[in-house]
Amino acid sequence: MKIEYLNGAAYFPETGTCAVSDVHIGIEGALQAEGFAMPLDEDKELLKKFKSIVQRFSPKTMVLDGDVLHEFHKLRKNTKKSFDRIMMALLSSVDEVVLITGSHDRMLDAALQDVDGIRSEQFYVSGGIMFAHGDAIPERANDKDIKLIVIGHEHPTLDIEMKKEPCFLYGKNAWRGKDILVLPAFNPLCAGTSINYMDSRDFMSAFIREGDIGSYRPIIVVEGETLEFPPLREFRDWIQYQ
Repeated sequence: MKIEYLNGAAYFPETGTCAVSDVHIGIEGALQAEGFAMPLDEDKELLKKFKSIVQRFSPKTMVLDGDVLHEFHKLRKNTKKSFDRIMMALLSSVDEVVLITGSHDRMLDAALQDVDGIRSEQFYVSGGIMFAHGDAIPERANDKDIKLIVIGHEHPTLDIEMKKEPCFLYGKNAWRGKDILVLPAFNPLCAGTSINYMDSRDFMSAFIREGDIGSYRPIIVVEGETLEFPPLREFRDWIQYQ
C-alpha cells in the first residue's frame, strides 16, 4: 500500500484520502489563559500546513484523526472562530471532510452545530484502511477487510542529533496481524513525546501496548524528503553510539 508523507500528513493515493491527527485547535487560547501572552499565530500556521498538503496531494477526502479540539470542557470564542475558519478552508479545497472524535473532543458537536457539510465519526473506513484516534479500539478494527489502522493520540517524536523531529511510526502486522500507522501531532504547538527509548507499555494506545514497539519503523520528513529508518529495536542500537 503506497503512502506519501508531508508536514504531519499521510496521503493514500489509491483512495485519495489524506489524514492528519491531533490538530488541537484552541491550544493557543488555552496557553494564553494560563498567562502566556506572546501571540503564537496558531490559525496562520495550521492553515499554511493544510494549504501545502492540499497543493501537494489534491486529496478528495481529508480526515482529521482525533483531538481536533484542544480543550475538553470549553469552547472559547476564538477557538470557535479558528475552527470555523479552518473547516471552511478545508471544505473549499476537498470533496469531503471527516472529523474523528478523540479523547479531547467533548466539545466537537458544539463546534459543528452551525457548520454544514462536515460530520464527526468514531472511526472512518476507506479502502481497507481504518482511521481511529487510538484512545479506544473500535470493534470494527477486528474485521478481516481492515488491513491498516491509522491512529494519532501519541504525538511521537524522534530525537536525532539533539533535535526533536515529529515522526510517523509504521508497524507491520503490529496489532493482531494488521498494520498500524501512528501520525505525529499536526499542531506545532503540541508537545511531542520522544519515542527513542519507550517500551510498548509506555504508550497510551492499546493498539501499541498489545504489540512490540521495537518492530515499528520511524519515518520523518526533512525538507520534503521522506526518511524511513530501521525498526526501533535496531535504530536504538545505532543511536546509542552516536
